[in-house]
Amino acid sequence: MLVSVAHPDDESFGMAGTIARYANEGVKVAVICATNGDVGSADEEYLQGYESVAELRMAELRCAAAELGFAELYTFGYRDSGMPGSPDNNHPASLWAASDDEVTARVTKVIREFRPHVVVTFDPYGGYGHPDHIKMHRATTAAFERAGDPTCYPEQIEAGLEPYSPQKLYYMTMDRRVMKLFVRLMPLFGQDPTRMGRNKDINYVEIVEHSYPIHAFVDTRAYAAQAERAQMCHASQLGGFGGPSRFMQFLMRMRRLLVGFYTETYMRACPPVPDGVRVRERDLFEGVAAD
Repeated sequence: MLVSVAHPDDESFGMAGTIARYANEGVKVAVICATNGDVGSADEEYLQGYESVAELRMAELRCAAAELGFAELYTFGYRDSGMPGSPDNNHPASLWAASDDEVTARVTKVIREFRPHVVVTFDPYGGYGHPDHIKMHRATTAAFERAGDPTCYPEQIEAGLEPYSPQKLYYMTMDRRVMKLFVRLMPLFGQDPTRMGRNKDINYVEIVEHSYPIHAFVDTRAYAAQAERAQMCHASQLGGFGGPSRFMQFLMRMRRLLVGFYTETYMRACPPVPDGVRVRERDLFEGVAAD
């Protein structure tokens, strides 16, 4: 299984239980982390012994990798692009500023090298509209389609990487019904749902407008403690009420209210699910054929 995300902590706050479950069941799990998380904030106490936020956050990622049992960790080294509209979006070293084809080629290379049966990334809105999440959704979806095509990135094939097509593609997503209710109630408590988070740059109204079907429900109960240890590796991102990672914790709580405390949910993008067809998979490897 290949998990393709944008920042150090996306793997743990998004699907730690799923990764832990499959790693413990003998599945080789690789993770792509496209940025160093250097635009994220961290209190001074966490920066002791580190020269930068990026160095700290990559150390936290390696800690989580050890807890979850990654078989491989691929890092692309892009600069974090910040939230929508931030000047960081336009930094020449940022993930958002990189061409879609460049990032797609790099994900394709990983797919051809690691040869996963299942690929997982963000939903089309990136969960909450983060530019880096959206970029990795686009690049990973395109790479899933191109990795098996020998006419795509032939230089990789010349270097010895054979074309390879994974069998299934999933998007991390959640049922937004509870959040819709939450958004309606917020003005009653003096809160503006369009300006939330530490920097007032998270728009709950837009988030609930981007809803996607859920096709897979993965039970991670047996691995809850392991998942929590991985999340605690990212200690610098757990503090500060209202920060983006705090927001991701809120999303997880909303998901648990709807589908269960230890259930992680996904949309199946490929093979596609026809409109109007109800699918409730319990295993991301359901129907996967052995090589």
